[in-house]
Amino acid sequence: MKHLLSLALLLSLFACANAQVTTDKGGKSDAINHKISEVDRLIKLMPLILTKSQLNDKILPAIEKNRETLKKELAWEDDQLEKIESLLDDAIKGAYEKGVYPPQKVIMTVADLSRKVGIQQQIVAGFMVDAMIDVLKATLNAGQMKAMLGSFDPRYIDPTAKPEAVTDDRKMRFYVQNVFLDPITYDILKKLAKTAM
Repeated sequence: MKHLLSLALLLSLFACANAQVTTDKGGKSDAINHKISEVDRLIKLMPLILTKSQLNDKILPAIEKNRETLKKELAWEDDQLEKIESLLDDAIKGAYEKGVYPPQKVIMTVADLSRKVGIQQQIVAGFMVDAMIDVLKATLNAGQMKAMLGSFDPRYIDPTAKPEAVTDDRKMRFYVQNVFLDPITYDILKKLAKTAM
């Protein structure tokens, strides 16, 4: 767990540093990376041969409902962060104006909030995945389910797993979370619905 937290901290610091350093082609690279993600999602979605009715009547409304759930979660997180802002402001002001080391209380408060938010995120993500799975099980035919479950290498879930050891339930949860609930998938599915039969 300590390594995971250290890695998360390192990645967040790297992201912050990258946010401050840009290149002339940074925007173009972002657009190309978005296209890479879009092609990856198309590779995973198109073999399902989703119908216009499946998309418009079931799948897109389910994703919209999940997006509303996520929006509520993010609003809750915003409120939680706002509650500690004055504590952070005081620590920053004290450090710059008085040379006072940020108090242990600040570190503990941030750590507690990180744990609280992390648990809440896991609960909400689980709820969203379960809701989407219910819709897909009621909407997709056997061939579409087979295409979905066979659409990726099980080692994406667990690099050490033998393909036959990864259950269909685990494959489906992974697929739903990483494809159907990926933020860019909604727009992709809306575009696919225009040409679907």
